[in-house]
Amino acid sequence: MKHLLTTEELRKLGRPIGKVADDKLTAFITEAEQLHIKPILGDELFIGLLAEQDKAVEQRDEVKTMLLDGGSYVINEGCDGESIRSFMGLKVAISYFVYAQNLMVGDVESTRYGSVVKSGDYSDRLSSKERSDAYNNTLEVANSYLKDCVAYCKEKGLIKRVGKPAASIGGIVIRKIG
Repeated sequence: MKHLLTTEELRKLGRPIGKVADDKLTAFITEAEQLHIKPILGDELFIGLLAEQDKAVEQRDEVKTMLLDGGSYVINEGCDGESIRSFMGLKVAISYFVYAQNLMVGDVESTRYGSVVKSGDYSDRLSSKERSDAYNNTLEVANSYLKDCVAYCKEKGLIKRVGKPAASIGGIVIRKIG
């Protein structure tokens, strides 16, 4: 399966993630893309971004490349003139979603005896509250980066409407009614 982000890029772009196995990180990347990115961007744009990864660098669409890598762009604000916006890019947003997922389940290992938590002799366990607080903080950063990507997509005409947010893994969506 193709992804928007490689494990090598993940290790460079997001928070330091330690010595986590590549197969576990790849599973987290899949979850982040399928649960957080694709529902917001839509299947068409998501598939188009995957296709961009197969093209030679000089043949890639610069708007889609900037969506993935981040950068600065100019928006026209009507009577107020132009302003410059910058954003981190979709790869960084995915990195933070992956980091959040790793916080919640990263030390749980599946064995033939069931799921176990790995712990070394000199390591201290995070409390459930500390783990939850770190997870929520990381999700907030990831969602903020994703929001900036969506604003870029709207400005560049990549998406017309934003899809419904996916049922977040452990997050709560609050909407104001009325």
